[in-house]
Amino acid sequence: MSSLQDLYTDGHYEQFISALRDQIAQDRRTFADPFVKQWLGLRWRDLFLKAAAEDEGALAEIAKYPGPLGKLPLIRTHDDVRKALANRFLKDLSNVDLTIELPPAQYGEIRNSALLLVPGMLTGLLHPGAHAFPTEADELQAERGWRYFRCDAHTLRGSDANGADIVETMDEGLVYDMASRERINVDPPEKVWMLGYSKGGPDIIHFLVNYPGYADRVQAVYTWAGAMGGSFTADNIYAQIKDMDFKTSTDKMSSVLSMINPSMVSAAGLRRMDEYDVVGAFHDLQTSASEEYLVEHADYLNSLGIPYFNVTGATTPLEVPNFQFADTVSVSRYDANNDMQLTQKQATMPSIDMATHVAMLHGHHWDIAYAPFPAHMRAASPNLDHPFPKKAALIANWELLAELGVID
Repeated sequence: MSSLQDLYTDGHYEQFISALRDQIAQDRRTFADPFVKQWLGLRWRDLFLKAAAEDEGALAEIAKYPGPLGKLPLIRTHDDVRKALANRFLKDLSNVDLTIELPPAQYGEIRNSALLLVPGMLTGLLHPGAHAFPTEADELQAERGWRYFRCDAHTLRGSDANGADIVETMDEGLVYDMASRERINVDPPEKVWMLGYSKGGPDIIHFLVNYPGYADRVQAVYTWAGAMGGSFTADNIYAQIKDMDFKTSTDKMSSVLSMINPSMVSAAGLRRMDEYDVVGAFHDLQTSASEEYLVEHADYLNSLGIPYFNVTGATTPLEVPNFQFADTVSVSRYDANNDMQLTQKQATMPSIDMATHVAMLHGHHWDIAYAPFPAHMRAASPNLDHPFPKKAALIANWELLAELGVID
């Protein structure tokens, strides 16, 4: 890697990017190199800030803040805007993130690859826009031709079982349609990069383990606030429900949903009721079960040559909805940089050499993925407006993969 390091140190960034792309084409284990991991994080954050600087919503958000975050001069300099965006929407930054001048993303047209979104637990149950990237993926498909597929992974079922939903998307083009709120069939994808939000992250990993014949169609995996190492909330809920028989009582289902988000989730919104497995879902999200699963399958996951990119969130108790305050305080005992549901360790994959933690976003678990809650649902609580620039983040995901030559 010495030649790559020399190109980077000398500031020859375009040559560096080209050399790195060639290196990856020759050897996918390049993603396991610590120096390359540092670059991947730096470059993702740079591409995100570039895209956010073109996002009117993001610019409006930083203008709200007094002091160094807001009240920028009418003629804003590039550095002013970049620093304000970085300080508002990212955490754990170095001075290099704020000062380095990198070129635009280096890639041609993206034609053959598609995004496959795998949702998390309770998707669509909080409100109709409670889906990962509910409008942003559509916008990029319309504006840039970047195709995507929204897997209809079951909202309350074990990760092994949800692999069947991913297979249906890959083979039959069965997807969830946001407009009709129904399952529809479209032409299936050939090559995909996958993004798993929350429990969707573990669902993808279980899919790769259980369906090895599909691995050559998966070019990369992003985990987005992915519960890769489980969650302490899941530990607590599983201990309370593991012996319950949900098949005989919908009242028990409502009780479990109230444990997760009091007054915000109702069993009335559940779909595919004959397929749910609440105990299995929470079993797979236990911290011990999740960590052991990754360790057990680490060699196999590394051998696939698939790069894994972990994007995490970080918030504070005063930045979450009122009804999430207690849980955020509880998780903060383990890690102050939690997203109100997961610690940084739980949202990354430390046992996987091919995994890189590319960014810690400043936002809570829903803010960095979901649309704002409807206005009438926000009256009783702040922090449900979800201003995080999700489209800019999704652009960074696409552009980094294209620049690396991972997607085409």
